[in-house]
Amino acid sequence: MLVHALVVAVLVQEAPAPAGEADRGPLATLESRVRELTLDNGWRFLLVSLPGAPVVAFETYAEVGSVHERPGITGMAHMFEHMAFKGSDRIGSLEWPREREAIGVVDARHGLLMEARESGDPEEIERAESLLRSAAELAGGFVASEEFSRLLENAGGTGSLNASTSADETRYVVSLPSNQIELWCWLEAERFGRGVLREFYRERDAVMEERRMRVESDPFGLLLEHLVLTAFLTHPYRHPTVGYAADIAAYTRADAQQFFAEHYGARRLVTAIVGDVDPERLEPMLRRYFAAVPSGPDRAPIAGSEARQTGERRIEVAFPANPFVALAWHVPALAHADSAAVDVAVRLLGYSRSSRLERRLVREDGSAAQVLVTGGFPGNRYDGLALVIGIPNAGVATATLEAAIDEEIARLAADGPSDEELAGVKRVARAELYGQMRDRVALASLLTEYEAKTGDWRNAFRRVDELAAVTADDVKRVLGVYFGATNRTVATLTAPAQAAPDGQPEGQEDR
Repeated sequence: MLVHALVVAVLVQEAPAPAGEADRGPLATLESRVRELTLDNGWRFLLVSLPGAPVVAFETYAEVGSVHERPGITGMAHMFEHMAFKGSDRIGSLEWPREREAIGVVDARHGLLMEARESGDPEEIERAESLLRSAAELAGGFVASEEFSRLLENAGGTGSLNASTSADETRYVVSLPSNQIELWCWLEAERFGRGVLREFYRERDAVMEERRMRVESDPFGLLLEHLVLTAFLTHPYRHPTVGYAADIAAYTRADAQQFFAEHYGARRLVTAIVGDVDPERLEPMLRRYFAAVPSGPDRAPIAGSEARQTGERRIEVAFPANPFVALAWHVPALAHADSAAVDVAVRLLGYSRSSRLERRLVREDGSAAQVLVTGGFPGNRYDGLALVIGIPNAGVATATLEAAIDEEIARLAADGPSDEELAGVKRVARAELYGQMRDRVALASLLTEYEAKTGDWRNAFRRVDELAAVTADDVKRVLGVYFGATNRTVATLTAPAQAAPDGQPEGQEDR
């Protein structure tokens, strides 16, 4: 990959901070290499031919995330991400007709278990559980487990094969030698055109364990789940991506099939193919493999919106861990005109050792062990949150740390950044964008995200100019508009109350 890095570095080289519009030369060179293809079914492809190593990065971006879920099936987008590696009727099955019949038996036995649990009869529940286990074992005997993943890994995808789900999207990623492009086409068409939801209930148990690890046993996951629930009252960003435990436990394979039918389809897919590709030869191949994938649902707006917050919201969560505090403000979406200025403001507050909060709280007064700052949480396709997490040092109260965070934000809003400070932050932001454009995998991710979220992949390149145009007055303005007390939610992790000895009421002393 060293040759590739050197080649693309020539195409996209880091330049000094511009006085006005960012230097478009290197970006224009790379931008000109992007070729668009939209099939009749709506599937969008972005093809980028780059010289260098014979390697190709693939990312399929599905415009399906937790924002598309309804109450009762939270986490289903994430569940489907797991199922998307289970193969099709032609991949992963040793004998499809018999497996299909056995899957039907599993579904029926699961229905009996749900009925038994509703009855509350322990003997009926035990019997139903036993019947479900035997049916699942029978169905599993017809499965070539993990065959879909193994085909990609054996073709050179080991170490790069991945997927992720967020509030806004699901991503499917792999890098392969360029002589394996047709294999990827076949597998991806099978995934979205002929997928089979096999081993569903076993995978559901794995998702439940993932929730226990990421949320219920993790202080950060637990507090942030409560913070988002408090900050968003009606917008579906309030749904946790992993889902609620009660919803996960109630999933059925029919629920997942319905979710796929309602939300997946070619219209909601954007794929970037970056690296050693010849678009002229690749386009006919893409049409041959993907034209038959059903279009699926239109790219409709989500159900639900959030009214403007008019007063501060607070919540405390008890958990046996060191206390910390999280502050969040509603901020505009990626496509909004203020997005770049908010990005710069957030970077001035956090992101590096020289940032305002890091310098004040960690390096100068030592009140914080760590300060974490980010924007676009839990997503940025719609209006999301800017987030500051303060982890106090021993002996420092979370209220003290919160007050110091408030002081630094107020100071930046009143005085604005210095010229040197602002230039440094913009230089780092620009370097990060350039860094993404130097890497095939990161470039594929950047292009698909901007195409899906802003309607035009070219906005990824325009972002450099948008960041360069942000002024100190812009920073002061967006801090004043979005970072006020009435627009924020504060969540604090606290130690659980201690039980009094000998069953005495808490706070009563022995005498």
